[in-house]
Amino acid sequence: MKILGISVGRKMSNTEVLIKEALLGAKECGAEVEFIRLHDYKILPCTGCNACVVNLFEKAGTGECTIKNDDFSFIDDKIMECDGLILGSPIYEKTPSGLLKILNDRMGPSHDVAFRLAAKQNREKLGLEKSSGPDERAFKKRAAALIAVGGSEWDNLALPMLHLFVLPMQFEVVEKMLVNWVALPGSIVFQEDKMKQAHEAGKHVVNTLLHPEQEAVYAGDPGMCPICHSKLLEIRQNDASYPVVCGICGVKGTLAVENHKVKFLVSEEDKVHSHVLMSGKFEHLAELNERSLHMDFDLQEKIRRLRKYQDISFLETVTSEA
Repeated sequence: MKILGISVGRKMSNTEVLIKEALLGAKECGAEVEFIRLHDYKILPCTGCNACVVNLFEKAGTGECTIKNDDFSFIDDKIMECDGLILGSPIYEKTPSGLLKILNDRMGPSHDVAFRLAAKQNREKLGLEKSSGPDERAFKKRAAALIAVGGSEWDNLALPMLHLFVLPMQFEVVEKMLVNWVALPGSIVFQEDKMKQAHEAGKHVVNTLLHPEQEAVYAGDPGMCPICHSKLLEIRQNDASYPVVCGICGVKGTLAVENHKVKFLVSEEDKVHSHVLMSGKFEHLAELNERSLHMDFDLQEKIRRLRKYQDISFLETVTSEA
């Protein structure tokens, strides 16, 4: 069993220390562990070319990225190889480091398990054997622990965005850990309760994977959503039936106050629509095929209308006087 730790923080600062402590917990349970500091690698931003999705959907291929002059393939292989992931980032202006978002964009739709499974099934229908298909490692059971570290309580989007990184790849998030008021580098070592929590998080990831037949148990900081344990909820005033939506897994429900505490209520029938479940992912795939990817317009007319904007740059020519 391989457990990978990925830090999006500085060398030997608080995030890295907590991740390494979690890896020590995982190693204590017999796992093979590895650590990656994302800042040590070159990851270029996604260009939005959509070639990976086209390769999956139309060619039932690997869904690989067309950008080749960076270290993405190395990071991708490490993530695909691991069974468990300890992912951590410092909090910058309420969110994780932007470097994580760059990697997230590169791994988004092309690494969605539902998309890859659909491509695999399509390959079987077409009888494709010579060319390569989706990475088989994507279909194994995997678990993750998320760690966000900040210097204050400006943290609202930190854990949600860490969760969004692992959501397409179907990692079962069994621990979410939010550490506030840790601004000085390395000072986390004096918070023994947080160090112990990180150690136990690593052990919990391994123990979850050691018993794949059992339902995973969430042991992290409590959240509002009964499915993904997120605290991030969106209020939609124009929807009387489902006025509340989970900002991470998209499940819809209502709010109630019980014993002076707010609760997010989701019916059993609606839970299947959650984006962390395969049922919700396949529902999303069907909606894309029916709406976003369905060309119900004239292609030549689109080209004609786009000519208006083709040569517009709005850049002023700056000239200097001799």
